[in-house]
Amino acid sequence: MKKLMSLFFEKVLLTAGVLWSGFCLLGLAASAAKEEHHDNIPFIIVCLGLGIAMILSAKRRGKLRNRAEVYAMCLADKPNSELAEIARTMNIPLEQTVRELEELIDKDYLNNIYIDRAEGRVKILSEEKGGLRLINGYRFVTCKSCGASNRITGSSEGKRCSYCKAPLTENTEINN
Repeated sequence: MKKLMSLFFEKVLLTAGVLWSGFCLLGLAASAAKEEHHDNIPFIIVCLGLGIAMILSAKRRGKLRNRAEVYAMCLADKPNSELAEIARTMNIPLEQTVRELEELIDKDYLNNIYIDRAEGRVKILSEEKGGLRLINGYRFVTCKSCGASNRITGSSEGKRCSYCKAPLTENTEINN
């Protein structure tokens, strides 16, 4: 449910920002065309800035959601991953990896992980406590045939591996 609300809010914010900006541009064109409405131009420009801010905010939320999915795939097979290894996998500096993971945890895009700076590791909490979960509802299932991690929602029944097309089964789930 939280996934749907977050995605819905992201889409509403983007749509509202685009519509708001469009109306502001129309108002700006109309005000520029008539000399008696030139006083409205500064206000319309401020309103246009608000529309652009809504669009940028929606885009940022989408990027965070996508980044959380990438990190979750890196962490899915290893309950105790080295930060340096994750940084190498992501091809970004170590400090950026730590900053991004902390932001994703703080903003509730990733759950049940802990960054241990002293050991230089990311630890996934035990399965009894829920394992690695993405807030947006995805989970990862390892294919028995080729070993690939597959991102799925709901049951794996009837789903196939994205890589080799072999059927996925529940007992191959990495973490719920």
